[in-house]
Amino acid sequence: MMNYEIKDVPMQSEIRTEEVEPLNPATDSTRVYKFKIHNTGFLDSTSMIKFNLVKSATADAAHRLRLNTWNGAMGSIKSATMSVGDFIICETQDVDKIGTLRHLNKPLDQRNDFFGHYLGNNLRVFVDSTTGLDGNLNGADRAVGQLRISSATSGINYGQQTDGAGAALNNRSITTDVTKTDEVGIPLYFLFPAIEGRQVPLFLFQDYPIILEVEFNEPSKYVNNIQRHPSYEALDSDVVVRNCKLVVDYVLPPASVLSKYVASTQKDGGYRFEYPKFSVVKKALPATGGNRIQQEVEHRLGQENKEIHAVYQLKQFNAPKSQNMADKVLLSQRVDGADTEEYNVEVNGQDIYRDDIFNVASQYNELEQCLGEPLLVPRAMYFNDCNTQLSHLTTLSSGLNSTYKPLGCDLSNGTGAINGGGTIVQQGSPLVWKYKRQSTEAVANVCVDNTSAMTVDYHIMHSGLAVVKKLDVGTSVQVRQ
Repeated sequence: MMNYEIKDVPMQSEIRTEEVEPLNPATDSTRVYKFKIHNTGFLDSTSMIKFNLVKSATADAAHRLRLNTWNGAMGSIKSATMSVGDFIICETQDVDKIGTLRHLNKPLDQRNDFFGHYLGNNLRVFVDSTTGLDGNLNGADRAVGQLRISSATSGINYGQQTDGAGAALNNRSITTDVTKTDEVGIPLYFLFPAIEGRQVPLFLFQDYPIILEVEFNEPSKYVNNIQRHPSYEALDSDVVVRNCKLVVDYVLPPASVLSKYVASTQKDGGYRFEYPKFSVVKKALPATGGNRIQQEVEHRLGQENKEIHAVYQLKQFNAPKSQNMADKVLLSQRVDGADTEEYNVEVNGQDIYRDDIFNVASQYNELEQCLGEPLLVPRAMYFNDCNTQLSHLTTLSSGLNSTYKPLGCDLSNGTGAINGGGTIVQQGSPLVWKYKRQSTEAVANVCVDNTSAMTVDYHIMHSGLAVVKKLDVGTSVQVRQ
């Protein structure tokens, strides 16, 4: 017997892509752009913000400008906010640093060749197997084992260490002609944790305007000007943002799928949209006051009644810019570490670790737990302990050794859930980061000064929740911290 019954073939989702112009008028001094997107379908994480960087009319005509080779256009974003009506879904500060750490942590070929196409970063390094012959070219600390930049294959040839002679741009120059300047694009999931690995059901927020707001950094934080030795920082007036737009991918599933989501808003408790979000707590470390003097601080981070998944500590010395290669390459994107440092984290009155995390390899492993993958930077960029310093493997100012050392503490419980997958900080027992450092003063050919004051930013990942309920007329949205 044959069954001739006709079976319906499930419809496939469609994707509609459109460009969205900013709501606010844009001028050469505009740093904040607001966009309103439609309450249609799902917002896909492949959406991106795109723009051109153009050399301003006031910039020196002889100066050569380029996005930094470390994180490119990612360094241009200061903050990103997603709001639904009067409710803020997520507001991420210092996106340039935390976004680079979490999303550009890729193998070298993927970081440079794939993301470099969109972001304009292009940093290629090698370990020097010989002692540099020329102090002007390689710097005073021209030792074997230094991590150097490839002048031929990186986006910038940084020239001589001492005076910048021979510096040149190898590609992607920023010019005064917008038609001759490469367009750059940043995926929205780099900026908004709420759409990392998930799609936002825009159609459920039908009674509320959905606004995405992006604030740009000053150009000096992410653009190189190779005529401005020794820092190679562009002036804030050298570069302007043009043609800033959103490229939004709306995913339009079959009506049956939309109906299931709408039905969930009518149930008790409504529809729960769970997502990660970040908050930033800014602290400072004073100068240590001398060589090998131990400094011990406890930074109270608050976060009471919140569910915490991870804490990242990103530090930076307050010392003036110098001819050190790290200042030229990473600009304000560098993350410094002391040569001898240790930490512990107190949650609900108890230390997370039995002993302070003092070994550099252990600190690296803890950061790996936070990221869910190894930190994919050359080893010497992270390790800055005393042994590797004395082996001439780190903190030599002519290269990139010991210039990127974030610390982390993983507070997730291993389930992978957003709500219920972290550690709840109880009322009256704030999160406390206990930190010690014992820094050295400068020693020729061994280490630079590690005793100066530092700015410290704590990026705290915690759970976010938006509840959508169907009312007799319209819908209700509640955002819970």
